[in-house]
Amino acid sequence: MGSPKFSVLIANYNNAHLIQQALDSIKRQTVQDFEVIVVDDGSTDSSRFVIEAAAASFDGKLRYIYQPNGGVASARNTAITASSGDYITFLDPDDYWHDERLQAHAEILDEHEAVGFCCSDFDRLHEDGHVERHFSKWVAFPHFPFEQPISREDSLRWLLAVNFVGTNGVTIRRSCVEAVGLFNENYKQAEDYDYWLRCSANTEFYVIPRVLHTYRIHQGGLTKNFLENCEYSQRVIQEYTRTYDGFIKSRGLEGAVRTAVSRKWYEIGNLNFEGGHTKRAFYSYVMGLESEISFPNLLRFISVAARKTIRLGTFGFLSRERLGPVGISAPTRPRRS
Repeated sequence: MGSPKFSVLIANYNNAHLIQQALDSIKRQTVQDFEVIVVDDGSTDSSRFVIEAAAASFDGKLRYIYQPNGGVASARNTAITASSGDYITFLDPDDYWHDERLQAHAEILDEHEAVGFCCSDFDRLHEDGHVERHFSKWVAFPHFPFEQPISREDSLRWLLAVNFVGTNGVTIRRSCVEAVGLFNENYKQAEDYDYWLRCSANTEFYVIPRVLHTYRIHQGGLTKNFLENCEYSQRVIQEYTRTYDGFIKSRGLEGAVRTAVSRKWYEIGNLNFEGGHTKRAFYSYVMGLESEISFPNLLRFISVAARKTIRLGTFGFLSRERLGPVGISAPTRPRRS
């Protein structure tokens, strides 16, 4: 008996009340050639009983592994190490797939041998029942290369501009996983963003603009701490720059990296400003200016600093909304000599 086509990896921590829906969504897949590996990362609720009870309906395809709590990166690494499928894919225990999720990804990876990383659109489900489509948040970039193989340098360029990838919508070819390695367990947040960036240096991407899973947004989620996530994302980009310096320089992407670092400083500054930490905010804006020495960035710095100064001078009576947003631009290709 050969390896399964898909290894479905679930990193669980205290999601006994939701994981059954995730597991049911796997059973409903139109492609059934898979193994499921659930790593229980030190749960203290009834997760073990729910998962072991559900395993009976998977005909031996579900494997349960318990480990002491080590964080989501550690749990995913344990699952990767235990997996054997040709394609590695992820599902968080509090989210769920749509029925053709695996089939849609298999069709792309089977057809395009050079593509090692496939991802798809998804719905964001809020606690009040409101649903919004993920890609609508950044589809203002009019030339995003949907439904086509994306080169390694363009994949990196887009990821630096905006993290368009949702973990539950990712499938990675095993050869790519073997080249990239495991998740970095030193990152409390943004460990997934780090992994996507590393994948971009090793394989072509493919983005399916079709909603194939639902992502729950709730108070218990890690991503609720936007400032911490933004700080980790900046750290990820800076570490990536050091590790993949050769790839970045060979593709002429130094400017894209500098812009990404600068933009993160501005985001951190804005979040600190909204949190009442004015000195930290203006320090971040200065760092944003120093990270990319260019005329457009100087104008961005002047605009941001002036807006925040006006808000301070009016004691907050002029809100961020009244002053208008400061947007980001789509990535641009470097000029070729």
